[in-house]
Amino acid sequence: MNSPYPYFRLIALIVAMGCAFSTILEAQNATIIARKAQQAYQKGDFNGAVKTYEQLMAKGYNDPGLYFNLGNACFQAGQSGKAVLYYEKALALTPNDEAVLENLEQVRSGLSDQIDQSMAPDWWDWLLQPQWLLRPNTWAILFALLVWLEMGFLLAWRRNPQIAWFPWVIRGTLTAAIVVLFGAALSFWNTYHNPTGIILNKETTLRIGPEQASPAIRTLHEGTKVAYLDKIGTWDKVRLSNGQEGWLEQKSTRHIN
Repeated sequence: MNSPYPYFRLIALIVAMGCAFSTILEAQNATIIARKAQQAYQKGDFNGAVKTYEQLMAKGYNDPGLYFNLGNACFQAGQSGKAVLYYEKALALTPNDEAVLENLEQVRSGLSDQIDQSMAPDWWDWLLQPQWLLRPNTWAILFALLVWLEMGFLLAWRRNPQIAWFPWVIRGTLTAAIVVLFGAALSFWNTYHNPTGIILNKETTLRIGPEQASPAIRTLHEGTKVAYLDKIGTWDKVRLSNGQEGWLEQKSTRHIN
């Protein structure tokens, strides 16, 4: 009797080749779509460029360059809310990109809502939300640097135990590392549990409660950034950058992360 294994190997090879061919076709298709979007942008068809770039998003592409180009196209098309959204998405992937930061600042300078920072959050809010001080990745990098410093100081102390101030430096560095680790943990946790978003409606109302009959707090416009705190039905409880809290209809905003 002939062994069935060669047939299984042949089937597996055919399936693998089919998957590889499908991946290649998908990549080529994405390249074609990106080229069409770029051509539309260069021709001044900014709305067409936005729609074409969003086709790539619909296919699951999550790339800072894609979000940056989408932000540029939305800005040129007069879609300020979407421009802020996509620039923020790009920054979530590349926090220190100067081009994105510069373009985002330019868009924000023209927004209707220039949120007053005089009502800044209280000190305990800053403690519980350390991502307002540093981004989560920055906390993690700072912790890693402190750990390396601690290891270096320990090694130096073992080689020179007669130096009296080394133990104090080691204790101080260890304490700083623990504090930074705590800040990193809180920042990652809060970023995950309290995501942020952008208002896309031209105009919407921040209300005291999660219903249309609830008294209005203020009117907000597209491009304003909010932090999500809670959700009831079709309403989100949000916080503005000045610490003001209220409820918005879910359809008026889009999540960044």
